[in-house]
Amino acid sequence: MLDDVISVGVQILDQSGGPIPHPTVWRAINYEVRHVERSAFSSLNVEDLWRVTQRYGGTSDIVSSSGDKPLRALEVPVLGNEAGQFVDLLDYRKETGVGNDYQRPDPLTFGYTFMKRGYLPGQLSFTLSRSERRTLGTVMLSRDPSQPLGSKPYLDEFDRIRWELSDTRRNIDPSESNRQRLNALRVRIEQVAQQAIAAGDNHAAARIYARARYMPEILLVDGQPAGWNQGDASSEWAKRAMARAIELDPDNVYVWMQTYIDRGEKIERDWPRERRAAMVLRKVEALIAAHGEAVWPEVYLSHANGYAIIGDFEKAHTLYLAAARLEPKYTNWSREVNKLKDRMRRQGVPVPANW
Repeated sequence: MLDDVISVGVQILDQSGGPIPHPTVWRAINYEVRHVERSAFSSLNVEDLWRVTQRYGGTSDIVSSSGDKPLRALEVPVLGNEAGQFVDLLDYRKETGVGNDYQRPDPLTFGYTFMKRGYLPGQLSFTLSRSERRTLGTVMLSRDPSQPLGSKPYLDEFDRIRWELSDTRRNIDPSESNRQRLNALRVRIEQVAQQAIAAGDNHAAARIYARARYMPEILLVDGQPAGWNQGDASSEWAKRAMARAIELDPDNVYVWMQTYIDRGEKIERDWPRERRAAMVLRKVEALIAAHGEAVWPEVYLSHANGYAIIGDFEKAHTLYLAAARLEPKYTNWSREVNKLKDRMRRQGVPVPANW
């Protein structure tokens, strides 16, 4: 129902009170437990969101609503605009799933985190009664002393492109004019990446190409717009974009995570599973050593799984528990431990009583 939608407006400012253009925004809602899928990993609350932002916010300019995310439950709404203004229409019923008719909790808590290159992340949360349908707020981001702040035209344009792409409602209009708009943005993001390369900023160029991996597209049938997708990582465009990212900045944490399985040596398909797992483990451990907790939790799952495959069950168990503490909302870690126990039993290995 329209009268149950919450209108949210947030102004994002720097320490001098000036607007921060095109900040990235992540969102979380404290759903009522009975309104969420049985899985505890299908949603993040406000507290979870701040943890996730602090750990994985370094890739916030690559993450999109339709592409890879550190956690599948992470919500990525529209970016803030040129004037640092973020606007959201929060429909609790819609957010809980199409076809649901759940009544909005009273009160409802939800929140956002805000990220921008050169600044430390910020957060803002709201708790509203059922009678409240509009809220406004201001958040101030502090300078990050470890990052330069100077404006770079190609990065400013990259932010503008991401802002346009972040409104997924615009991307699904299967009109000819929208197809031309999206095609023009594809051309523009390639030009921006080339500008970064010309400036000697391969790190920025790789991030631009990594984001370009997920570019929306209007699909044609007999030359006529007939549908869309929000980004297909298996398309030729996506493969070329990712290849350029790898070429330009192979040590970028996002690039590392997309390529660690194949990094360094080809996986021979006739190798025993244990040998392949050992090879992947070397790459995973190099990735973790290089980037620490900034790597996404899927890597920690691969880390533990690798030791389970090669038969080091005690090490695998330790890693599953450590990963669960690091990011409890990534997956059902208890299920992973139970799978480890089943593997041990099948191989005739006693399972310790305290596991």
